[in-house]
Amino acid sequence: MGTVRSLLADAAGHDSPIPGFAGVMELVREVNDMEGTADQLQKKARKVFEGILPSLGIGWIPPIWKNYIKPNFPSLAANSSFFLVFYLLFPWLMGPMEGDDFAEVEVPQSLRNVLFFLPTTVRLPQTVKAERCRFLEQSKCASVCVNTCKVPSQEWLGDDFGMKVHIQPNYDDFSCRWRFGSQPPPLMEDEAVMVPCFSNCPTKIKGTKDAFSLRQKILAEEDERLARAVAELTPDGTAWSDASLSARSNVAGQAGKCWSVDERREVRREEAVTSAGA
Repeated sequence: MGTVRSLLADAAGHDSPIPGFAGVMELVREVNDMEGTADQLQKKARKVFEGILPSLGIGWIPPIWKNYIKPNFPSLAANSSFFLVFYLLFPWLMGPMEGDDFAEVEVPQSLRNVLFFLPTTVRLPQTVKAERCRFLEQSKCASVCVNTCKVPSQEWLGDDFGMKVHIQPNYDDFSCRWRFGSQPPPLMEDEAVMVPCFSNCPTKIKGTKDAFSLRQKILAEEDERLARAVAELTPDGTAWSDASLSARSNVAGQAGKCWSVDERREVRREEAVTSAGA
């Protein structure tokens, strides 16, 4: 946590006077509110992730994993290894976690001949699930989740480790799944960005457009490819269902929608300042 806090302080230009995890979240929100587009924010957040291992003196791990271990390591075991890393090292950030999407893997007979106590198969988790993600719950902001965690994490793990991961936050119960080995969809087709922010979002500037509005525009324009992709993502009526999204949109609309997913953030800020001055 200290390493991440230091990297966030560098991005913000100063540390927070608030101690502990609350101070980390204060820095996250401050970086989130800095000038720039959502894409620029995601790049700043990715630099934080990229700086963690070098700051700990183990920056050599990603290239060795990607170039030497991954090509010779079964994918199911690789996914399970990443589950283990997050399960052991990141409860401070995400809260208690558990394994999910288990895969049955047969233990080689030759190994069982030597170690007779081994079972014939083992169950390897392919997903890490935070029952109630501490970061998501404390940020109180869907766009902070997307722009400072989901997108940069997916890109960092994909580019530096060669590990595909689809991060799926649930804005209703604050759970979050990291599905290792799963290719994330294009961002505009991902349900995680197709939502307005929470009505009590503490972000200082709020705009009137977000990815949910873009989704409605897509549907209105009858873009069949994107509309079908969005519909197929949630066939079981989960927290990302159309009904749930619409309900959250109506609630959040009463207090404004989070601006951080809007690529016109600078314009929105100027409009907000002008409106406040008037």
